[in-house]
Order: sequence, then C-alpha cells, then structure tokens
Amino acid sequence: MKSAEAALRSLAHGRVDRHDRRVRGFADDEWRRYADLLAGALLVSARRRFGPEPDRGPLIRFVASARERYDTTGLEVDPTRAEAILLAAIGEGPGPPEDAATLTARTLLLLGLLEDEGMPADALDDLLTSAWTTAEGAPTTTGGAAPTTAEAATEDGPAAERP
Repeated sequence: MKSAEAALRSLAHGRVDRHDRRVRGFADDEWRRYADLLAGALLVSARRRFGPEPDRGPLIRFVASARERYDTTGLEVDPTRAEAILLAAIGEGPGPPEDAATLTARTLLLLGLLEDEGMPADALDDLLTSAWTTAEGAPTTTGGAAPTTAEAATEDGPAAERP
C-alpha cells in the first residue's frame, strides 16, 4: 500500500503513533496525495453525517465539539475555516485555501466524524475505499490505483487486529 493511503488508514483506525511515523518522512508529492485522500475521506464522512442540505446549527455544533475534543490549545483550528471546509465538502460553497491550517482542520474534523459515527473496522475500510475512489485522479507517488481492503489488511495486519 502506498504511504499516503497507509497513513490515512492508520489515522482512521486510531493508530495515531503509526500515522505520525508514516507522515513524518513524506515528500511533497506524498503530502499532496495525502491531502487529496484526506479531503476525499472528509467529503464522504461529511455527506454521510450532514446530508446534501444540512441545517447549519448541527454543523456549527459539530465543529465546536471537534475543536473541544481535539484542538487542545483552541488555537489550531479556526472555527470559520472548519465550517467552510465542511460546507465545501457537502457542496455549499468554496473551501478555504489549501495550506497547513486546512490540512490540520480536515484531520481533526475527520477524526470527530469517524469517532461520532463509531463504525466497525470493516465499515471504516469501506468508507476509506470510497475516499480513495473520490480522490482517484489525484496524483499518487507511484501512479497506482487506490488500495483495496485486502491490500490494506496485508499492510496493517488482519482486520481482527483493528480497533
């Protein structure tokens, strides 16, 4: 499995240390691929959670909840940026500029969405496969296709070991 896919899968399965080790050595093209996959996973998760035309109240409350849980300093994620990211993911406006702050916000939002949904490992793998498909067309480090669940199980161990 390519490193960007493996890093996102590790993050989604709650293996933050493994995720951090994987992303630490990313080259620029791997960061771009990772950002594309992260955006795809957030898009799929946000649409599952909020639907195509959400009321902004639950979206705003979710951002506040995610910031409370994951943004320990209160300075890492701007709530206006986070709301814009979610609104763009569901097709309600442009997203913020692609930069480190957006990547951080997407990561924290995705963690919140996945935790709130509480998916079993196999459903989480299906969601990630949808994210790979959503990001398909984005440049990869090797030009290969997105990993299948079977390939992911080979990389991260059997599905039974997943949280």
